[in-house]
Amino acid sequence: MYERIDRLREDLERARKRRAEAEARVRLCESKLKEAENNQIIAEVAKRKLRPEQVAQLLALATDGQLEALLSGKPVEVSAKDSSSDLLEKESLEVDFDYDESEENEDEENE
Repeated sequence: MYERIDRLREDLERARKRRAEAEARVRLCESKLKEAENNQIIAEVAKRKLRPEQVAQLLALATDGQLEALLSGKPVEVSAKDSSSDLLEKESLEVDFDYDESEENEDEENE
C-alpha cells in the first residue's frame, strides 16, 4: 500500500544525491576555470615583463576609460595615488602591446 510512497522517497533521495554531485562538479569546474584564467593573466603579464606597479596603472587606466588613448599610441599621464610607491607624482606609462602571435601559437602547441 505504501510501496509507491517509499519508491517516490527513494527517487527523491537519488535525485538529491545526483544534484549534490552535479553541484560539486560545477564548483570544481568553476575552480579550474578561475585557476586557468589567473594563470593566463600571470603568463601575459610575465611575457610583457610588467612590474606590479605597471599592471596597477594599466588597470586604473582601463577603469578610468583612458585605455583607448594608450592603445592609440598617445602618451598617458598617470597620477600616483599610493605615496608608499616608488613612483613619481606623475609617470608616463608606456606599455608595448605588440606581441608575436606565433609565440602564442607555439605556447598552445606545447601544452
